[in-house]
Amino acid sequence: MHSGYNKTQEFVNFMQKIVFLHIVLFFLRWFYFFLEKLVPKNKRIALFFLTEKNYFDNSKYLFEYMRVKNDFNSILFTPHKALYKQLQEKFPGEVVYAWSFKGFLLFLRSKHVIISYGISAAAFAPYYLHAKCKNIIYLGHGTPMKKMGLQTPVWRKYGKQKQLQGYSYMVGSSPLEQIIHAAGFNMDMNDVWVTGLPRNDYLTDPENLNTDLLLKNPFLDRKIILYAPTWREEGHKTHFFPFEDFDADKLSKFLEEEDAYILVRGHKEDIKRKSVEKKHDFFSIERVIKADQDRFADVYDLLPYVDILVTDYSSLWIDYLLLDRPVVFLPYDLEEYSQYKGFFINFDENSPGAKSESQKEFITHLKRYFDQPTTHAKWRKKIRDMYHTYQDNGSCERVYNEIRKLNQ
Repeated sequence: MHSGYNKTQEFVNFMQKIVFLHIVLFFLRWFYFFLEKLVPKNKRIALFFLTEKNYFDNSKYLFEYMRVKNDFNSILFTPHKALYKQLQEKFPGEVVYAWSFKGFLLFLRSKHVIISYGISAAAFAPYYLHAKCKNIIYLGHGTPMKKMGLQTPVWRKYGKQKQLQGYSYMVGSSPLEQIIHAAGFNMDMNDVWVTGLPRNDYLTDPENLNTDLLLKNPFLDRKIILYAPTWREEGHKTHFFPFEDFDADKLSKFLEEEDAYILVRGHKEDIKRKSVEKKHDFFSIERVIKADQDRFADVYDLLPYVDILVTDYSSLWIDYLLLDRPVVFLPYDLEEYSQYKGFFINFDENSPGAKSESQKEFITHLKRYFDQPTTHAKWRKKIRDMYHTYQDNGSCERVYNEIRKLNQ
């Protein structure tokens, strides 16, 4: 729906929001700075601040590793009431509601705050994470190939860099990621720990398989294609199945012949858009299934069941390389995306998989990978070794040991 404003009015409204946010963050910054100095810190508390409405990603895996360790009192901290109630049933006594007096006191007493989501300082309101008062440990939620933070135009516009959350330490999977993170968030490279990401321990341990997922979704026992495009902050929104020759009947026939399913996992706002269904009728295909967070809260539970990953620029494929399975890329708007987001390294040379420009090519590539899954295996290994210094299931332990060092 159109906002009813012309471009000048939209710009004025946008700037008003930016200025207002700057003022709010300015007061929060100083308010918490003085409070933090007054309250003694407990270095044994590891506070996992969950900004999202789901329990997933790196924070989930590291918390479940650290909660059984004696060195720390690991606590989940969430501002979302429904998530708080859900987690209390699973981890009674280990979850604190952020919008409570208990939560407020706990926050002030905590020396170590661990997060996976929150590039903007506003994501933690009504709290402010002050890197001069706490150890802010950012686990991240994507292994980057594209530029991040201050390296992207969106964070350099209109003084938005003032809203950028400051981190004490970050976690990465390789020296390449050290460079990308340090450049994107103005950090010392030594403060970016090359440990591997906690969530990848799940992928690299063959004993980790969520069998409940299969019981709830029996089709996961068939050939599975996961289609997971990236979230586009600027430019045009995601165009699903971006083929001029898109034909629902032909795609349906192919999936029937292969006894395969395509699970579509776009950003939640993209999937909600009515224009998605108007543009294409792919959800009318019986074997194309919506795989959003309501159905699969944690995509890492799903990945071991996936035979082929389809994406454009989502960093999910970089973690998926640890399973050594094929990837198909649909970089239909590469030129536009490169202009407003950008890549640190050449996309075509460093994305190890077929690039499909039409549905005919797309089906051909899927068919080839189903029949010969080792196709491009050497290319995948080369890129996997570049992105993943460690390819074992010891990332949680390495991150945990780095946090322990902060108390020594």
